[in-house]
Amino acid sequence: MRFSNEAKVGFLVFVFSLGFAFVILLFGDIPLFRPAVKTYRVYFDNVGGLSQGAEVRVAGIKAGKVKSVSLKEGKVEVVFELDKNITLYKNAEAEIGTLGLMGDKYLNIYPGSPSAGILEERGTIDKSLGYADMDRLVKEMTSASETLRLMVENFQLILSENREDIRRVIQNLEALSYNLNLIAMENRDALRGAINNINLLAYNLNRTLPQTIESIDRLAKTLEGIAVENRQDIREVVANLRQLSGDLKTTLPELTTNLNQLSKNLNLMVSENKEDIKISLSNLAELSKSLRESSERLNSILTTIDKGEGTLGKLVKDEELYRNVLSGVKTLSKTGEVADKTNLYIGFRGELYRGGDSKGILSIKLQPDGEKYYLLEIVGDSRGRVYKEEILPNQFIVKKEFEPEITVQYARIFPFVGNSELVLRGGLKESTGGIGADLLLSERLAITSDLLDFRRKDRPQDKDLKPNLQVGVNYKVRGPLYVRFGGDDLLNAKHRGAFGGVGLMFTDNDLKYLLGGIRLPLP
Repeated sequence: MRFSNEAKVGFLVFVFSLGFAFVILLFGDIPLFRPAVKTYRVYFDNVGGLSQGAEVRVAGIKAGKVKSVSLKEGKVEVVFELDKNITLYKNAEAEIGTLGLMGDKYLNIYPGSPSAGILEERGTIDKSLGYADMDRLVKEMTSASETLRLMVENFQLILSENREDIRRVIQNLEALSYNLNLIAMENRDALRGAINNINLLAYNLNRTLPQTIESIDRLAKTLEGIAVENRQDIREVVANLRQLSGDLKTTLPELTTNLNQLSKNLNLMVSENKEDIKISLSNLAELSKSLRESSERLNSILTTIDKGEGTLGKLVKDEELYRNVLSGVKTLSKTGEVADKTNLYIGFRGELYRGGDSKGILSIKLQPDGEKYYLLEIVGDSRGRVYKEEILPNQFIVKKEFEPEITVQYARIFPFVGNSELVLRGGLKESTGGIGADLLLSERLAITSDLLDFRRKDRPQDKDLKPNLQVGVNYKVRGPLYVRFGGDDLLNAKHRGAFGGVGLMFTDNDLKYLLGGIRLPLP
């Protein structure tokens, strides 16, 4: 039987097709038709199930496959192929990703930046980022859940043990709310008067604010001419002062609100204690009557003593006793002279720090002579005292405690260059040990410095912090008003920042004038 040429050609094509299909099934692809590729390698501690033939993605785009996965010298070596057109750089990174939450693993490559240089073919990627291990994630979530369960149990135990106390607190709060509402209703007229006073105060502040800002600007221009040799430093100080002026513009509404609240509280206190004030005046009248009667009796006794009658009269006539009494009087006179020479300064100031923190400071300065003085300050700090508290074994939380801080220091005054003076201080600074030095250039200008908080317990999350060094400039604007600005925590670059503030410092003469002019709003 003879076959036609067409049949022979068809049979030959069929045979070659079968052979071609067999090669494809056996080897997976035809080397002749494979695109050009480049080979690289990377090492991992654990590949989490990555297998040969897995996808390789460059910046999320499928670009190759894993050629081999093998263990070499305690590391997992992954050899992979990429398209010839894709370029990797020497700072490229590799990580193992998961397709979906529980899907197959694939190798993800971050190509790097051209500035690092091109990674040669067959090169090794130095940085590997690991893989997403679901077992480890589940284990960590289980541990967190157990910790949360313990916290809930402890909270429930606390609630059960203090149930009666909590109930009493709620009852007290309800009673307090009722009393506050009752007070507001009874003092409605007083509240209206306080609100009118507050509105008047706000109007006056808004009217005088431009003049205050203009005065501060003039002060900034005046400071530019101080100390020619420190011109650059003065420029920086003036820039900080201008920034403080802008901050005052933004914070003035808050200051006005605080003054309004103060006025409201004072009026409320006077109205609530009206009956007590009347009783106090009545008691004063009775006391005055008693003093008058006592004065008459005292005059009678003094007449008897002057006549030398009785035991006390005889003692007064004794010359030796007279000399002893005279000596005691002289001693008391000297003590009075010392007290008269002692100067008393009382003031307060507010300071604004980096990050919106602030301080309120009440100062009392007692200066017996021109060589020394004693300083007492009560400080309210918005940053508070930071400390760690252990809630579970080896588990800590950071807490803040807002309590007043105390400054108690002894200062010595020494003459310095020209008419300036140098002051050295030491003692307790804001409830920690501290030392300080002040250079008094004139009656208006002074440069201050303080070194405090040597153990740095205020920031337990930071290690190896240096003590807090604070350097500032005090400038007396007019009367008791002064401004203060400078740098805070200068030895620690991470927390270094600027501060600024405004304060009032009254002398004993100022206090006598102010106290003499006080008039209580009596009914």
